[in-house]
Amino acid sequence: MSEILISCLTPTVRSKGLRLVERALKNQDFTSYEWIIVAPEIIHEEIEKEITIPHVLLKEPIKNKDDYWAVYKGYNEAVRHAKGELLISLQDYTFTKYDTFGRFWIHYQDEPKTLVTGVGNKYTSVYPELGALIWKDPRKRSDFGTYYKVNPNDIEWNLSSVLKEAIYAVGGFDEELDKYSSCCGLDIADRLAMIGGWEFKIDQTIESYSLVHERLPDWEKHNPFTNGAYKNRLHFYAENSPVLNYLK
Repeated sequence: MSEILISCLTPTVRSKGLRLVERALKNQDFTSYEWIIVAPEIIHEEIEKEITIPHVLLKEPIKNKDDYWAVYKGYNEAVRHAKGELLISLQDYTFTKYDTFGRFWIHYQDEPKTLVTGVGNKYTSVYPELGALIWKDPRKRSDFGTYYKVNPNDIEWNLSSVLKEAIYAVGGFDEELDKYSSCCGLDIADRLAMIGGWEFKIDQTIESYSLVHERLPDWEKHNPFTNGAYKNRLHFYAENSPVLNYLK
């Protein structure tokens, strides 16, 4: 492999959720990347049996007593190990087309201080054998062309790219949010918006094809949007600082 320019980050709690990601990475026409997987140690042996392409496998950090999961700690662990200057979040159970990394890289070269997100739908089977479409991305629209500015809350971490420098600029992912579910990466976008100097765009030609899978128990009970927890974190950032200290 040539010099690593992109680090692809995939936290997971299920080894089988990596099969589609591996399939997508095998097809990329941009090859200067590394794949960093963060998973509980208990499934490392399963992962090593399943995954056949080069990868870096890291242990999921220890949860705190009141954590629901440790994806934010996991992302911070991956960022610490990332060799690439551009980070791409490609979550488990997700496939994407062959030109995805190349497109993200072009955007980075043109606009380095921009978070770029793709669009995606959910299926009961996945591209190229598309099955039943059960969820359609509400961000997809036809009135602005294929690449345009969006709000920070339109950044979907299922498939997005961000300069590694940006993660360090806000001090990492907010590990306080490991107590909750369902807001991966939103804190990064919101806090970058608060410190200023960063833009947020969507490229509708970059698509993910995700396979529907089971959620952890009590998912909605821990949803920080419905229970108001994320709004409280926004107040915390505003009253204290959007720059945290997880990567120092």
